[in-house]
Amino acid sequence: MTFWTDLLGQEFRVDRVDVGGVATRVLRTGAGESIIFLHGISGHLETFIPCIRFYGGVYALHLLDMLGHGWTDKVGGALTIDRLSDHVIAYMDSQGISQAHLVGLSLGGWTAGWMAAHHADRVLTTTLVAAAGNLAMGRPEFGEGVRSSTSAGVLSDDRENTRKRLQRVIHKTELLSEELVDVRFTIYQMPAFRRELDGLLALTWPETYAKYALTPDVLGKITGEVLVVWGEDDDRSGVADGNFLVDHIAKSKIVQMDGTGHWPPYERPADFVALHTALMRHGLGAIAGGRC
Repeated sequence: MTFWTDLLGQEFRVDRVDVGGVATRVLRTGAGESIIFLHGISGHLETFIPCIRFYGGVYALHLLDMLGHGWTDKVGGALTIDRLSDHVIAYMDSQGISQAHLVGLSLGGWTAGWMAAHHADRVLTTTLVAAAGNLAMGRPEFGEGVRSSTSAGVLSDDRENTRKRLQRVIHKTELLSEELVDVRFTIYQMPAFRRELDGLLALTWPETYAKYALTPDVLGKITGEVLVVWGEDDDRSGVADGNFLVDHIAKSKIVQMDGTGHWPPYERPADFVALHTALMRHGLGAIAGGRC
């Protein structure tokens, strides 16, 4: 499979949208309530392309390259959670989106959680997939692992180092396509991306992490419904980190997806979309929780 075959039969467009002076790459498709998808650190919108066809065109999907990522402008300075969140809000404003469902993976999950806590009026539901940013995940060795593996991929001209970076997040190696490696390698080779790497990795340092962490106080501000999704074989974090989130979010439920790593929506897209659409249509009460 390729991204093109995943998109067969879908009407979509990929643009660079002016978001407060920041050219932002976004893939848009479908119509209806808006869903905004936010990828992980050093990632890009292709993370979620396998999911698109399973939504059936009945939602307006917005897959973003987040601030400083992918083919979105590199803006300099530390890419802190408040800057990433403000960029998403500015994108919503630019498109006339008053409220949206949020799906965030890893760094994107941290951003989505921050938005749900600080911009509740703009959020319909929140789905946190292996979300970074919680105190349970704020271990020094975690940040060091992300810095070292990302830097090894970005600062090397060896395409195999990019493959190794992606193997950290995708459990089923047969799903790691050459196309995905090529997309990530192309991004990593951008001079601007390399130049801004320190700013992109700022949140992996303990002092910055702690400043923007999804603490119990922050999580306690989230009043909307939150689905937490974790991969059974996520070797970057454990499901205990997901349980930390649901322990402190009033309306939340966790689902552990078997046979997946750090990217459940990429590895089991049909099953992930089934969970997500159940949340959006019927609420948390329609989700059993536990393992699937």
